Amino acid sequence: MSFALFIAGGVLLIAAIRNSQSDLFTLLQGDFTGPNNFVYWFLAILLIGAVGYIPKLKPFSVAFLVLVVLVLILARGNPNGISGGLFGQLTKQLATTQTATTTTVPIVQATPKLTLP
Repeated sequence: MSFALFIAGGVLLIAAIRNSQSDLFTLLQGDFTGPNNFVYWFLAILLIGAVGYIPKLKPFSVAFLVLVVLVLILARGNPNGISGGLFGQLTKQLATTQTATTTTVPIVQATPKLTLP
């Protein structure tokens, strides 16, 4: 749990240094409100994890958590919309990376100074 708090604190610190707190909070608000929000997934994972605290039901809880993780990773989703699945979103983001542009810098060759004795 402390590891998750360190990550959250690091994200908040980086957002504060870059002065982009409003952008971060807008993104978080979009994840938890509106259509296709994250609340249903969060509640499902929380409920399955809570069932895992019952010793006899722990194997079922672990199996369902593995199933939820597999669905999150392998979901195809709507390729035209936001939920394109992990691999769809990954390839989409990799395709949008920009290549470095090279600029030509003129080479100025220095002439040596001639000194007369």
